[in-house]
Amino acid sequence: MIAQIIISFFISFFVIGGILLHFAKGGKIGLDDCSGTDVNSDSLDNERNEGAGKYNSKSKSNFKLEPQKFHIKSVSRLGGAGIFSAFFIVLIIIGLQTKESDYIYLPVTALPVFFIGFTEDLTRRISPKFRLLGALVSAILAVYFLNAYLMRIDIGFIDGLLSFKAVAVIFTIFAVTGVANSFNIIDGFNGLSSAVSIIILLSLGYISFKVGDIFLMKVCLILAFAIFGFFVWNYPFGKIFLGDGGAYFIGFIVAIVSVMLVDGNKTVSPWFPFLLCIYPIFETLFSMYRRRARKSSPMDADAFHLHTLIYKRLVPHILGTDIKNNQLARNSATSPFLWMLTSFSAVPALLFWNNTPVLIIFAFIFIIVYLWLYKSIVGFKLWKFIKRKV
Repeated sequence: MIAQIIISFFISFFVIGGILLHFAKGGKIGLDDCSGTDVNSDSLDNERNEGAGKYNSKSKSNFKLEPQKFHIKSVSRLGGAGIFSAFFIVLIIIGLQTKESDYIYLPVTALPVFFIGFTEDLTRRISPKFRLLGALVSAILAVYFLNAYLMRIDIGFIDGLLSFKAVAVIFTIFAVTGVANSFNIIDGFNGLSSAVSIIILLSLGYISFKVGDIFLMKVCLILAFAIFGFFVWNYPFGKIFLGDGGAYFIGFIVAIVSVMLVDGNKTVSPWFPFLLCIYPIFETLFSMYRRRARKSSPMDADAFHLHTLIYKRLVPHILGTDIKNNQLARNSATSPFLWMLTSFSAVPALLFWNNTPVLIIFAFIFIIVYLWLYKSIVGFKLWKFIKRKV
């Protein structure tokens, strides 16, 4: 198994290295430029005005507002190709060697979600709704071929509904689609989504090992090390980005592994993977609420994610004004704050993985902390709290 993990890392590492070599020689396919946003703007008020519709993809100038960009050079968005290649190749080889079909079915079911996201990375012409459709198709395939769906969330009346297979299947498909999208939502800064994914996958892999589910343990470790092969290129210098293909693919695999772990091991609480993934999940749900409150579409990009606020306000305040004009340093300094936030949910999830009531309590604590942190940064109240503690 160690050899398979190492191979996964090196396939990812060298595929991405090849993409960067192609870019260095003048290749332009899949590049993410900086058009669509003022990367040096720190004014949330300006972004609010711009997001109100002054520019959009249908405007005559063809100017596409993308306020979530925070880099100053053109960078390849094809990092997901290395991760997917490593995962696909290694699992297919294991499946052919062991004759265990799940090793083949799992990467095959991920093809739609990855290729639609990857096509967006190449062309920038795939709408968010169509990318969600790709995740939906992959979720349907996974439920069918892997026979994995949630029939319990350890809440009585909901479990009663999930006892009907049709309800359980529909619930699972939409949950998997939503989680896949959530990992794309948090893919905003160098090392953010990739490191959060590694933390989650290692946690899922550890509990899989504890309950004796070797298949899921291998899947988690192989994907985690494939992501690490990308991470060393991405963090801290941002030489390549994960892209929609990579982010949606990782989120999809995390979601399916979570479903299979809970479905196949009755001792594992369904709230264990939920608490592990609560940061990207709640970030997505809160973003949808926030956009609705501002009377904009839930699909519209904006610059009001928690990671964006940390970048714009918290990082310069804590690390000093010198970092404010250092785009790269400021970008990379943002992610560790969210790694800590993810660890804040991962630690209790690992400690109480089979205790639903405790996991639910920690889920509510996380939400309270998230909302307090968000409101404190927006209202400039966090600075006073930090000064009192110092």
